[in-house]
Amino acid sequence: MLRGPKENENAAASQCSVCGHHSDLVELPGLNQKYCSECSADVATSILLKTEINAAWLAGQRYESLAAELAQLSRRLLERAQST
Repeated sequence: MLRGPKENENAAASQCSVCGHHSDLVELPGLNQKYCSECSADVATSILLKTEINAAWLAGQRYESLAAELAQLSRRLLERAQST
């Protein structure tokens, strides 16, 4: 069965923007994408880590541990995205 453009758009809107799973999706403030609960937590954490890294850098403070945590989180998001 062929789908029209509107049906394809609705199907994509019901998938997590990271992992593609069909589940209850949430929107994070300021973002247009929708995420499953696991991915939304990781995306929100990555946003906070980036903010903290920038603040530490601007204040001349050490941020290596934050950067390592962000790298680990990014790998986890990438693995999840590629597993679909």
